[in-house]
Amino acid sequence: MSKVAVFSPSLQINTATTVADLKSIINECYNYLELIGCLRLITTLSDKYMLVKDILGYHVIQRVHTPFESFKQGLKTLGVLEKIQAYPEAFCSILCHKPESLSAKILSELFTVHTLPDVKALGFWNSYLQAVEDGKSTTTMEDILIFATGCSSIPPAGFKPTPSIECLHVDFPVGNKCNNCLAIPITNTYKEFQENMDFTIRNTLRLEKEESSHYIGH
Repeated sequence: MSKVAVFSPSLQINTATTVADLKSIINECYNYLELIGCLRLITTLSDKYMLVKDILGYHVIQRVHTPFESFKQGLKTLGVLEKIQAYPEAFCSILCHKPESLSAKILSELFTVHTLPDVKALGFWNSYLQAVEDGKSTTTMEDILIFATGCSSIPPAGFKPTPSIECLHVDFPVGNKCNNCLAIPITNTYKEFQENMDFTIRNTLRLEKEESSHYIGH
C-alpha cells in the first residue's frame, strides 16, 4: 500500500470519479480498510461517501475510545470525574480551551512576512485588517484565518508552520492551508485590494461550505 494511501485514503476515495477507480483505490487500501473494519461492498460510485464516513468515524470516534476511557478511569482515582460531572460549569474554564477573540492586531502579529515584502501591499493589508475589524468589509477575521489556514481560531498549541504572508503580482489572494501561507495581491489602489480580498475570500469559503454540505449529505 502506498504512503499516500496510508495517510489519506479518505481523500483518495472521495476524489474517485468512476466505480473502476474507486475499486482500484480500495484494492490498494485493502489491508488498511480491513484493519479498521471499514471494508464494504461497492456497487455504485455514490457508495464512496458512506465508505469515507466509516473511515472518519473510526479515526474520530472508535480510535480514541480506549484512550478516552483510560482518561476517565484516571479521573475517578481521587473522585475528580464525579466532581466534574456534578459541577461541569466550574471545570469548564480549566478543562476547555476558549478561543481568543481575533482582532486586527492579533492577525497582523500572527502572520509573519515571507520573502521580500512590498511596502504598499503590506500597508493595504494592515488597512484591510482594520476595515474588517471595524465592520467595513464583507468578510470577518475568522474568514481570513480560515482562508489562509483552515482554522477559525488560533489553536492552543499555535500553528505549525507559523502563518505567513507573501506579496505577489496576482489579481486575487491565494490561501495555502498546507503551509498556512496567505499570498496577498499587489494592487495600485486600496479599493482594488479590498474588493479583490473580499470577493475571493467570501466566494472561496462559500464554495467550500457548499462542497462540505454536499459531501455530508451523501
